Amino acid sequence: MLKINKRTKLAVMITAITMTSSTAVVQAAGFQLKEQSAEGQGNSFAGQTAKAVDASTIFFNPAGMTRIKGNHVQSNLSFIRPSADYSHKSNSSAGGGAILNRTTGVDGGSSALVPAAYALWDYSDDIKLGISINAPFGLSTEYDEDWIGAQYNVFSEIKTINFAPSIAYRVNDQLSIGGNIQFQKIEGKLSNINFVPGAVLSTLTADDTGLGYSFGFLYEYSDTGRVGFNYRSKIKHTLKGDLSTPDSASENLNFDAHADLTLPAVVSVGLYQEVSDKWTLLADIAWTDWSELDELNVIRDSDGSTRSTTVYNWDDTIFAAIGANYQFNEKLQLKFGIAYDEGAANDADRTAGIPDATRYWASIGASYKINDQATLNAGYSHIKAKKAKINENHKLGNLGGGTEFSGEFDSNIDILSIGFDYKF
Repeated sequence: MLKINKRTKLAVMITAITMTSSTAVVQAAGFQLKEQSAEGQGNSFAGQTAKAVDASTIFFNPAGMTRIKGNHVQSNLSFIRPSADYSHKSNSSAGGGAILNRTTGVDGGSSALVPAAYALWDYSDDIKLGISINAPFGLSTEYDEDWIGAQYNVFSEIKTINFAPSIAYRVNDQLSIGGNIQFQKIEGKLSNINFVPGAVLSTLTADDTGLGYSFGFLYEYSDTGRVGFNYRSKIKHTLKGDLSTPDSASENLNFDAHADLTLPAVVSVGLYQEVSDKWTLLADIAWTDWSELDELNVIRDSDGSTRSTTVYNWDDTIFAAIGANYQFNEKLQLKFGIAYDEGAANDADRTAGIPDATRYWASIGASYKINDQATLNAGYSHIKAKKAKINENHKLGNLGGGTEFSGEFDSNIDILSIGFDYKF
């Protein structure tokens, strides 16, 4: 009989997780992405910090790994379909008004596929090791080049990928602790119309790598209930790249550049409570330090001058979710959840690149245990955002013959997530 030692098992799991996440972060919608687990999607991610029911706990609270028996690999894929319909209110134009004049049929939403993958090694009863690959932040908005706000934004994209080796330790029968190191790659791309005179498309492309960490604890106060806490650190980046304008030879529109960006810390607390053989109640609350995003300055490398400034003035946010699971039979579990997702942007400084606003979630889902080794998860969420006012004027500095405008965005998001967990 072929014997597989622990080191070989770990190598197999690393290979599997790499294969399942080979398309990691092709594109992302929304700046903070909660879509890291199909199992949690159906609950609007209520209780995710305390659940610890599968390998995705590596992302939400690594301490929860101590509850997982056996070695696991898991792959998740979420299809995100957003819409951001723009309604025009008013505008005042200089030289660019005749060019950037479309105000109807404007929708900046851009669909995306967001994967997440995990591998968990059951090293011993008290020690668990894990690896996760996630896209915790991302955005993608795209507009036509003739829309009224094209001088501010035609295309915006931020892509991140996190690779996190993790460890968890069971201190005693009730308390577990865990943590990981976050290796993060970020890429950004921003396009807008400039006037030189005449309208030309300029694109800023830049990337960076950064380092962060996460730690948490899980406290099991009874056989049927537990609470969890997790802290995920901020990660500082200096994105380096260049501004390129193919249709212009101007040195002011073609140069190497850099920009500082800090992705925020996140603190979450979760509750898991079985109330009967059939029903489990779930709750989660999370705070995100979005006040880190004050403004984005693009600096020309050659002379250190600031070439553009985009003001955000974002506020810290709260995400709160409640949900329930219903055990229909031994194989099938049904999931429900709602959530309040506070927006970070304010009406005075909101941008078309990130038309952020407070959102409300409603979700359903299911987990189906195929056999003792394999589980299939699926979840669907509909998210409705409050109408988001926008007033683009001075935030890019000198307009240089462009357009000031005001209006509002009406946004909706539909998310379908599918995941597969395999134990061996």
